[in-house]
Amino acid sequence: MSKSKNRSAAQFFGVPLICVSTMVALFASIAPQALAGDQLPPVIERAMQRFDFDPDGLSVMVQNVETGDVLLDYQAHVPRNPASTMKLLTTYASLDTLTPGHLWNTKVYTFGDIDANGVLHGDLAIRGGGDPFFVEETLWKMLMELRRRGLRSITGDLLLDNSLFDLDREDPAAFDGEPLRAYNVAPDALLFNLKVVRFWFEPDADSRSVKVSSLPRLPNLEIVNDLKLVPGRCRGYMRGIEIDAEPNGNRVRFHGRFPDGCRRYSFGRTLLDHDSYAYGLFRSLWESLGGTLEGGYRRVVVDDSQKPLMSWQSRSYGELIRLINKHSNNVMTRQVFLTLGSHYFGEPASLTKARDAVRVWLDEQRIDFDSLVIDNGSGLSRDARMSARELTELLRHAWRSPFMPEFISSLSLAGTDGTVSRRHKRGELTGRAHLKTGRLDDVTALAGYLLADDGTRYALAILHNDKGVHRGGGEAVQDALLRWLYNYQTPIQAQSDQAGRVLAAE
Repeated sequence: MSKSKNRSAAQFFGVPLICVSTMVALFASIAPQALAGDQLPPVIERAMQRFDFDPDGLSVMVQNVETGDVLLDYQAHVPRNPASTMKLLTTYASLDTLTPGHLWNTKVYTFGDIDANGVLHGDLAIRGGGDPFFVEETLWKMLMELRRRGLRSITGDLLLDNSLFDLDREDPAAFDGEPLRAYNVAPDALLFNLKVVRFWFEPDADSRSVKVSSLPRLPNLEIVNDLKLVPGRCRGYMRGIEIDAEPNGNRVRFHGRFPDGCRRYSFGRTLLDHDSYAYGLFRSLWESLGGTLEGGYRRVVVDDSQKPLMSWQSRSYGELIRLINKHSNNVMTRQVFLTLGSHYFGEPASLTKARDAVRVWLDEQRIDFDSLVIDNGSGLSRDARMSARELTELLRHAWRSPFMPEFISSLSLAGTDGTVSRRHKRGELTGRAHLKTGRLDDVTALAGYLLADDGTRYALAILHNDKGVHRGGGEAVQDALLRWLYNYQTPIQAQSDQAGRVLAAE
């Protein structure tokens, strides 16, 4: 037999026989890289140790979104407080049920005759439809349409109907003792402008005083300015401004020492009750458009048989879900949560109906959430519970949904926008992860999708409940997970890369 016919298969393909045996041994020696339930990647363990966190307070789940293969399962079955990652369940269940094209309708009624001069001899009523984002601009456009139709003056009252939601009155200080904070605003079927007033503070060098202005300008909100302008750099908690105001009250007093080094400073607070706020904003905008309102305001329930003068449609849910998840807006989420309840069980919407609706939807989708405790749907709760395993299951279900593009695009993009706009702004993770964050005192959470360096997309969830975890250490643990996952290689990839290095060396 000729020498050419004695060549081995390995030689035929240009690989020395010694390398083939080396590769076989190498492949056999490499263990799978998926980690067991009691193991964490070393980089995450080091981050935990750095902040002296208790490993029992952490749950992590990572899955391949396509295959469902579990890459990391660390106490993923343990129910924990998910903070605002609870919004993923509320917004996705609503997206799947209501569809991206869902619209909310705010209706306007007249009680009385409108004469040839555009004077309504009677009352004007507005019936709220639960619109999550009926902001100042929206109301201005609606009132512009009323003016275009010839309405000029209202001799009676503004009637406000929020009966679409059946809710108990909430104490805005109940959650954390911060009743003026925007994240504590309660839902309302006639929610105007998220019930927030933004205040602006500017030094006036000539008079050595502080100018205070507000947006929107509400005629029924009294602002008392007792601030003192003092020399100093623009720093310190709230720049030295102190606030005195009663929850749902119509008067706010600012006092303290404001440094002249601040060119401009602002913050938002929630003042007035829902009805007073709606009336104040309506009157302010209506008068700015040349209209007049002679009366005050009253709460009513409009008869369903009454024909509206006009119905004003909201932006589509496909648009609004982006505002909700990217900016983690609590009251908008709660508005959607209640809408989901009325979709399943009819009007008026209630918390009980909303909670039951989520349960029904989960059953319809055959998703088993044994550990779920849902409170108000937003995650602003000490009672809410969910497991990391359930979160990743939800994310994988959403990945297979026809509305997957709308859902994923509602999540914050690492280093680009939303609540993670300042995280991973430069580096390998920029633009590679769509994430929903969650944060309460002693709670941090993160869930979403990450596209790894090798092109594999993963669903991930990390729930961390531990003392002081919200003070920065929790984010460090999350970032360690994201970096580890981005650079992760499957066993086959790792084997191939290492074999290539061996071949190159030999």
